[in-house]
Amino acid sequence: MRAYAKKNFPLTRIRRFLEPGPILLVSSAYQGEWNIMTLGWHMVLGFDPALVGCYIWDENHSFSLIRRSKACVINIPTSDLMDAVIGVGNTHGGKVDKFQAFILRRSPHRRSTRRSSPSATPASSAAWSTRA
Repeated sequence: MRAYAKKNFPLTRIRRFLEPGPILLVSSAYQGEWNIMTLGWHMVLGFDPALVGCYIWDENHSFSLIRRSKACVINIPTSDLMDAVIGVGNTHGGKVDKFQAFILRRSPHRRSTRRSSPSATPASSAAWSTRA
């Protein structure tokens, strides 16, 4: 059996191994208030029915919208939205309309039984696709 030597690895570079999933966009709404946020801490917990676990800090603006509406939409952005994803992640939703600021269109999610759950789509629909 081959012996492998352990090496120290810089903590600044370890995150890519601990978080292998994509950065997601989570959109939420409650009584006319909308928000979208980036999400890096998520994992699939089950397939039938589909169940996704995630962590959203209770001080995050989206947290209260999701808690009150009991709904959200998980959007998987394509690479051409990298600048919008970075912008969304660096902006506080309580102060800025991120849909308008980053040219994302609000639309109700087709599968949701709650009409208040927005699915984020691009202003020019050919530029971006989402899956929920």
